[in-house]
Amino acid sequence: MPPFIPKRRLDDPDDPQRAASPPPPKKAKVETTTEQTAIHVGNNIPSSKTTADAPLPTGNISITIDKQDDYINYTASSTTTTAKKGPSKREKQIRVRTHQLHVQFLLYHNLLRNSWACDKEVQAILVRQLSADIRKQVDKWRRASGLLGPIPSVGKKKEPKGKAKNARSQRDWGQQSSRLEPPNAADMSRGDPLISLLRTLSAHWKSKFAVTAPGLRKRGYSTKLELRRLVDSFQRGQHSPELHGERIRNLSEFRECARTCQGSRDVGAQLFTALLRGLGIEARMVASLQPAGYGFTKVEQTAPTKEGVGMPATISTSEDRPSGHATPTKPGKKERQSTRQQRGQKGKPGFVDTDESDSDSVIDLTPALPTARRPLYDRELAYPIYWTEAISPITSKPIPCSPLVLQNPVATTDEHLAAFEPRGVKAEASKLVIAYVVGYSSDNTAKDVTVRYLRKHIFPGKTKPFRYPIQSIPVYSSSGRIKRYEDYDWFKSVMAPYTRTQQMRTATDDVEDSTDLVAQEPPQKKAEDGPDTLGSLKSNPDFVLGRHLRREEAIRPGAKPDRFFISGKAPNLQSEPVYRRSDVERCLTAESWHKEGRRPKPGETAMKLVPVRAVTLTRKREAEEHERITGEKQLQGLYSWDQTEYIIPPPVENGVIPKNSYGNIDAFVPSMVPRGAKHIPLRGTVRICKKLDIDYAEAVVGFEFGNKRAVPVVLGVVVAEENERLVRDAWKQHEEAQRQKDEAKMGKLVLSLWRKFVMGLRIRKEVGQVYGGAEVNNNNDRPITAQLKKKAADGTASAILAETRDRNQQRGTVRRTAKSPKTLERINAAEVKQGLAAEVKQGLEAEVKQLKAECERMIANMENAKENGKENGEWKGEWRVQSTTILPLYLSLNLG
Repeated sequence: MPPFIPKRRLDDPDDPQRAASPPPPKKAKVETTTEQTAIHVGNNIPSSKTTADAPLPTGNISITIDKQDDYINYTASSTTTTAKKGPSKREKQIRVRTHQLHVQFLLYHNLLRNSWACDKEVQAILVRQLSADIRKQVDKWRRASGLLGPIPSVGKKKEPKGKAKNARSQRDWGQQSSRLEPPNAADMSRGDPLISLLRTLSAHWKSKFAVTAPGLRKRGYSTKLELRRLVDSFQRGQHSPELHGERIRNLSEFRECARTCQGSRDVGAQLFTALLRGLGIEARMVASLQPAGYGFTKVEQTAPTKEGVGMPATISTSEDRPSGHATPTKPGKKERQSTRQQRGQKGKPGFVDTDESDSDSVIDLTPALPTARRPLYDRELAYPIYWTEAISPITSKPIPCSPLVLQNPVATTDEHLAAFEPRGVKAEASKLVIAYVVGYSSDNTAKDVTVRYLRKHIFPGKTKPFRYPIQSIPVYSSSGRIKRYEDYDWFKSVMAPYTRTQQMRTATDDVEDSTDLVAQEPPQKKAEDGPDTLGSLKSNPDFVLGRHLRREEAIRPGAKPDRFFISGKAPNLQSEPVYRRSDVERCLTAESWHKEGRRPKPGETAMKLVPVRAVTLTRKREAEEHERITGEKQLQGLYSWDQTEYIIPPPVENGVIPKNSYGNIDAFVPSMVPRGAKHIPLRGTVRICKKLDIDYAEAVVGFEFGNKRAVPVVLGVVVAEENERLVRDAWKQHEEAQRQKDEAKMGKLVLSLWRKFVMGLRIRKEVGQVYGGAEVNNNNDRPITAQLKKKAADGTASAILAETRDRNQQRGTVRRTAKSPKTLERINAAEVKQGLAAEVKQGLEAEVKQLKAECERMIANMENAKENGKENGEWKGEWRVQSTTILPLYLSLNLG
């Protein structure tokens, strides 16, 4: 039986049997909807007509099953048949939304970690782990920074004798001058004392903290199959730090990391920030966000792995870190201790205590059992993602510090700051980018500090491919035209809830906003003096070739070339003149000049002929017809400014406005309005001119193009100068009347709605009291209703009839009582209904009267507030609120 070889084709160049066996003459391929299965047979496949005596096919059989996946490679060459030309608009929007959401999630994640770093218990745990020598260094820093008093003198100081009495005889002549400072003044004689303390704490933390988990990193966009496997493994509870990353679910686990001093590099930087805060140093937790990008470049794709989603390349088991067991060495070769270890002292950071006896130096050549070494995480990440900024209490300047990653943990110069910016091959291989660098303070505010860590503070610099750019948003006028463009910074709007207000700003904000966080413009590239090339002339701001001119550019007639550019190879050398940019003229068509209020001068010849740009359907048909008849494309001439003149329309005579063939007038610019006429750019003036019987012309101020048509934009009218005031006054009166009419209509609608609302509430209340089973109020306000309901509850017609007879006798009416029982019941029901209606009416009148009194009282209060607050205008707000509630109710009651 031939062996089963998955994922291998017979035409695979890596197949060892390909060279020995001939290529298969025929292949069979079976495709399904969810997966593609290709079956390749070494020999011919027998057909259905093959008899039983036919020999069975021999040779290797390979079956390849390709799982369907929605992975699209946009970075592949456009010449390949499987590559897609480019992402669609929807795919671009999905990438942008993914990038923006990921940035916001990272901002909130870091806000939680920063709040954990402010926890007092976490800070106390870290401070208790400091040695006595480091505590002395902290006290020394506090005293040098002026936070504590001077060192108290112990005992009586001896008086100097001999030459020491004379100050000029001493070695240190500046000893007395140092004592002139106040006791609590900061000591800056050796620089900022915080720098030396940070170096000491960095050495302590690097030796104390152990990296036992991977940190955050950017993986890129992977296929749906890989993501599905990753999500499934996470949902099943199979958490793996190498696959899913480090997991710290709550503050208790974060405190445990502080006790054990173990975790990822990111947690180490966060705990170091908490340590500084516990010592009384104002510190920021700085995070360089690594979000998923919004582009489709190769950097945004995940690195391919042999086994799909496996363990990322974050673990290193190299021999660069010493293990706990001694390794055998050659006899007679003595290991040399480093100079730093020889000079180290016990109790200080970096000291190695080696209490080895002579017997320990004997080499044990007995083979030991192999022990599992602790994997080393994130060794390929040469740049930090989290670090700390310590604020100096003397200079109010932030001092960056990264003890676990950088060789120089404390950045004091611009060269040290450049070490935080990822660049080079290592950054590209590990997908480390710099896009958003955010610093979190102890008051749970955040600030964008990206500019500080860019080389030479040039923005956008390295952040350009990965940071969402500033967009220009058009601002439209009432007529639909674009008035201006405003810059919209998306990340600035996202950071608005995190930033400090103007009242919360500190001295550090003022210092860094005027120094480190001032973005510098990228330097302009100057044209180097050298031989002319095609590329240099194309981007040269002073010179230009004729081939590089735009469609609307032409060389001024009579311009002399500055030099000649030689292109090509012998013997096909070509010489092209090189002109100055100052000799280039801007040229437009006659229609374009007409929109600017100019027209070509009579007898002028076009400076340049270019093909017609047909935008509307009519122009396209004309161009096609011209090309069909002549066999050439239709051309149109371009004219320069000097070849055109202003359009001066004929003046107005006897109040008649000159019009074009369409019955209107072109008013693209003010100079196109005839002399003696005025342009009134108000909508609705055509109706006014018709009512006043005034000659006018509609003003065309532009065109809008859509659906292959050019629609003129009409705004206002052009009338004679003597009729301008009359038209404007009539327009104002018409607008005022229209406004009053609209307000009356709206007021009527509001009052009708209020009346309907109030009447509905009354009816609902009364029906609920009478028929809703509510408790009857037996007071003197409604005696008739209570008595009638009491009698009706008895169910006796005689009682109801007797009550009705007594009431009729009191009113002076006589009614026959000799009726049948059915008649009595009908009379009973009629009397009950009459009594209920009278009672309802009486109760409603009382309620309406009470509501009217309440409304009048509130209106009187509003008038008093209006009289008392005339100067400061406080009554306007109260009047606006009450006018929308009380007045409509009051008017509806009066109308009812």
